[in-house]
Amino acid sequence: MRFSLPTIITLLLGSFSLAMLLYYYTVEKDFRENFKTINNYFNSMQKGQERISYGVLQSALFSYYNQDNIAQDQQNLIKTIKQLSQYPLLKTAHYKELDKQVKTLQKKTEIYIQLVEYYLMINAGIKNSSVFLSSKEIELHKYFPLNAAPVQTTHKIIEEIIQARRMLDSSYLNNLSGQIKRLQEYSYNAEQTQFIRRILTHAKFLEQNYPEYIKVFYNIMNSPLRKELKKTQQLFIQLEKNDQKYLNTLALSLFILIVIAIVTITFLLFYLQKENAKLIKLHHQLKYTIQHDALTDLYNRHSFESMINKMNQNQEKAIILLINISDFKLLNDFYGTDNGDKILIEFANLLEQKFENTSEKCFRISGDEFAIIFIGEHSTEDYVEKIAHDVDIILTNRTYTINDINYSLRINMAISSQYPLLETADMALKQLKSRPTTNLLRYSKKLDVRNQIKANIEMTQILNEALDENRIQPYFQPIIDLKTREIVKYEALVRLQLKDGQMIPPIKFLPIAQKTPLYHEITRVMISKTISYFADKNYRFSINFSMADLEDDEIINILMGHFSAYPDIASRLDIELLESEMMGDIEKVKTFISHIKKLGCGIAIDDFGSGYSNFTNLTDLELDIIKIDGSLIKNINTSDKHYKTVTAIMGLVNEMGIESIAEFVQDEASAQLLYEMGVTHAQGYFFGKPDKDIVEIC
Repeated sequence: MRFSLPTIITLLLGSFSLAMLLYYYTVEKDFRENFKTINNYFNSMQKGQERISYGVLQSALFSYYNQDNIAQDQQNLIKTIKQLSQYPLLKTAHYKELDKQVKTLQKKTEIYIQLVEYYLMINAGIKNSSVFLSSKEIELHKYFPLNAAPVQTTHKIIEEIIQARRMLDSSYLNNLSGQIKRLQEYSYNAEQTQFIRRILTHAKFLEQNYPEYIKVFYNIMNSPLRKELKKTQQLFIQLEKNDQKYLNTLALSLFILIVIAIVTITFLLFYLQKENAKLIKLHHQLKYTIQHDALTDLYNRHSFESMINKMNQNQEKAIILLINISDFKLLNDFYGTDNGDKILIEFANLLEQKFENTSEKCFRISGDEFAIIFIGEHSTEDYVEKIAHDVDIILTNRTYTINDINYSLRINMAISSQYPLLETADMALKQLKSRPTTNLLRYSKKLDVRNQIKANIEMTQILNEALDENRIQPYFQPIIDLKTREIVKYEALVRLQLKDGQMIPPIKFLPIAQKTPLYHEITRVMISKTISYFADKNYRFSINFSMADLEDDEIINILMGHFSAYPDIASRLDIELLESEMMGDIEKVKTFISHIKKLGCGIAIDDFGSGYSNFTNLTDLELDIIKIDGSLIKNINTSDKHYKTVTAIMGLVNEMGIESIAEFVQDEASAQLLYEMGVTHAQGYFFGKPDKDIVEIC
């Protein structure tokens, strides 16, 4: 078929008009989506910062304000700025200036987040001490007459603190130091002393930390992040205005072109019909592309989230099997992404073949992470676990070839039926890193770190009540002379007594207490109760000290006070120091040891050999005892490595001419072997368990 020149011109004009229309549609659509997405990021950051500021203000004004929302808003703010900084549009030359400004905004956001986290850390202590003081104000009449000077002074301290918190102004605490000093100068009986000491502990904590707390608070309220965000958003709007001008010009040109070509469109209906068919096909292709992973042709994360959201809304039961290829990044880095992609494609094909002709769907969630969704009444966690084992065999028994080299994959898998499915399964998958003996784990609520945070808060409350009600108790474990098999001394070990009488070991509460002022309260109780218990007994005994205790002047003063009250106690007391802590500031440890030994006390290193042991520093110290860590003693009969380690330690002990104590001795065979190796003393359940009263040898 031959066309005349006018027909050819008409066809060309119509085609060009259609092309311009498609071009404008694509550009305008991209412009609208980009503007909406980026503007949403800015609005989200602005609202996020406002919520954080509001939350910080609420937490500063109200002691019982829940700070969980602040933490969530922080995570959302970090996530949003990260998404904005990685947005593809910013990587184009036209938006180079905006990309640079966003990077500056990201740095200031990180500084802002760090400032908020620092505030939350200080705020926890401020709230704890403020609530404590307020709660104790009503108890003053139990210890003092109504108009007693300590009562008036305490009221003033609490009033100043309340006013400072109400006004958010640290200048209201200018007189606090004087009030604290005045409260310290009054005379008290023993019961009053213990009560006032706790009042002073929290008052001093507030005196020392509240100015910094207020400074951080106002830094958050007046953060330059807001101005930087506005500046960045204005730059983006200006760039978008320029793009809009270009679109307007393009639209006008297109309109003129369409007016010119509209007459010719009638003659080109057959062409438009063909183009319409192409557009329909393109629509299906785009829909398929949106739902499927470009590399593996599996359903992608977008499809996964859409499916899960729909099922969640309909309250449908579902179980996820999340699969991660172990160390795939190393394979990618070593062999290159092209070879890595080939393995992913083959891996995905095997996975899809396994679930072909089933109701289960396979998804590629991220680079090396895949998921299978199980639905229906037959889908239980036991059933999914069985399928997971089959998948493990299929995927890991397969040999993958890279550059004529055979390569086998290892996978980790997690199962969860708890919404949100992906998040809970991912928690379980992360836990597998600490469980090298298995590659499959079911999600359970105990894997959720939020439960641990809640448990820590509850334990802090239990500790507070235990200290208030005098339920922190020392237990005493006997230490045996291995030659005579007689008890020669005892070690004091802390216990927490619950209201029902149950005793809690230190591993359950000490790590939590160490992060709060309660730890020093526990040390004070242990010193006082242990020394009072052994005051009329002839045994030597030992008390454990941490570096935090060595650095606490008040703890040292309490110890010195007991030495004055019981003149013979120092000569019967051994102070046990943890090896892992004392090597951090060796000079401070040396000073403490020198001072305490002049008073007659013995010095022991506890848990020696549990980690890196610095023999050189050890020989420079004036030690009396080395306590060999129980991890070496428990298996000394069966572990050649542990036997040689203890032998090396005993060589040092013999060279220094000091006493040795083996911990965690569990049987006669171990006790006899240790004696033959030259160990002089031992303790452990074989000889006697810790008890509230001293016990005789078993």
